[in-house]
Amino acid sequence: MKKTLFGVVAVVICICSALSGCQNTNSVKTQGRPQNVSLDSTIVEFVNVTYEENSNKSGSIESVTVGWLFHNIAGKQISAKIDVKFYDKNNLFLYNSTKYIRNMPAGYTEQSFQLANKVTYEGAGVAFVDHVVISVTEI
Repeated sequence: MKKTLFGVVAVVICICSALSGCQNTNSVKTQGRPQNVSLDSTIVEFVNVTYEENSNKSGSIESVTVGWLFHNIAGKQISAKIDVKFYDKNNLFLYNSTKYIRNMPAGYTEQSFQLANKVTYEGAGVAFVDHVVISVTEI
């Protein structure tokens, strides 16, 4: 009898501990972010960001692509200018690309990477890219 009771208690404890990590909090969580991409903004935050170096057959870097997903933290609908600036290890400016957000609702979170939230740098000096700064300002 004691062995059966002990077995039942052990099974209940195992089930409770297995289910304890399955809570849905509905909060926005930032996935692993590359250390060389930073965000300068008070109206959006990163949900996800990617940094990819594309090499040719000889191993030389041909392009760098940065992608992002934002969450609107402004508490209102926003339209914004996005400047994506590429720098070398000495913090020398290499390249800038500008994108725009139009009418992003308050609390909205982008769900998938599209052409509108990616920038590719393919110019002279692409091999020297060390870090990227994404600045988002309301317009």
